Amino acid sequence: MAQKEKFLIVDVAPDGASALALDFNERRELVFKQVAEKVDFKKFLSSQAGSIFQKSWEGRSFFNSRRRLVVLADPRLATTIPVPLDFKRETVAADEPVMLGDVEDWLARATARIFTRCRLEAGRRLGTGDVDTVLVGQRIGHAAIDGRVVTDLVGHSGKKVSFVIELTFADRELSEALAPFFNAPGEFFFAEGPQARLAALARVRPLPVSIIAADSGGKSSLFVLQEADQGCCVTYRESFPWDASAMVRSISQDLGVSIPSAEEIYEKYLHHEVSDVAKKYLSALVLPTVERFLRTLDKAHLHGSVYLDLPRDLPLQIPHHGRRAIIEEVPIVALLAKFGFLPDDAKKISSRIALRYLAPFFEMYFDSHHSEINELLRRKLHWLA
Repeated sequence: MAQKEKFLIVDVAPDGASALALDFNERRELVFKQVAEKVDFKKFLSSQAGSIFQKSWEGRSFFNSRRRLVVLADPRLATTIPVPLDFKRETVAADEPVMLGDVEDWLARATARIFTRCRLEAGRRLGTGDVDTVLVGQRIGHAAIDGRVVTDLVGHSGKKVSFVIELTFADRELSEALAPFFNAPGEFFFAEGPQARLAALARVRPLPVSIIAADSGGKSSLFVLQEADQGCCVTYRESFPWDASAMVRSISQDLGVSIPSAEEIYEKYLHHEVSDVAKKYLSALVLPTVERFLRTLDKAHLHGSVYLDLPRDLPLQIPHHGRRAIIEEVPIVALLAKFGFLPDDAKKISSRIALRYLAPFFEMYFDSHHSEINELLRRKLHWLA
């Protein structure tokens, strides 16, 4: 019988965290245990530490940790910087297979050259200084030898070696909160949220793919994953000048009600649970913000598939065709099929759950970068920590 697997997926942002407890049952079906919203990240991790570290009996001959932790960091707390690298081997060595020590040497030389520059860029993105910008993850991907794509550099021969090293940085407060998990035995998954979400979507949709996201205060950002040099996929980040909370504030101010009450009114409007007269009145308050969103979308000159990660849905018919881009529903069935789960599970998964939790979780858990060198990089980084 297949072993049941249990995970705790935590999405952490500066203003709090949300979490989803997820199991794979014996029939490889997804089982959602609970969702926690707006929790204090440090207190929540402390309260969950027992269920993460504690061992439980899982059969007659071995023990297994009860839950494995997956942390998705808001881009204000962590960021990933990819750097394409090339190395030329001496002609006399080109016919010999690449050894693990060769890759370690290349990485040591490359890291010495690029680390300071990457940390400065990460600090700029996160708004932290050098001291408070901490390297928490590194791995290589997009490997090729003499132009031939390989899953692992070790064991292949050739003259020109190419790969991309991805350095993930976090602010010090987050890295210190996660230190017990980084340094604990067993698997622990950590990624910048938008990076992992886009990577998962790119497995089932052609590049470029984009996400427009907004925080709880309504500030919006744009993330675009597209192909760059040497076949490397790069995530571009920029602000998206549109206030996602303006609709609710308009209702609150016009009707003289609290923000929570305005949220409830907006939800009823969105789901056609108001009278025709109320719908017409509320449309006059809501639609100007929607129109500003669509104008901003056109000005962004996006192409391909666009997905929305917003605090609340928009009154738009999805898919929505813009000038060059298409706002699409999250491809839940395609994602499940790609990662080997049952399409029937799609019926119980909302678009928000799929995009915020499942897509990045799938990308990390089924990641193809579990090479010998990446395992070595992970161990070395955690020893240093």
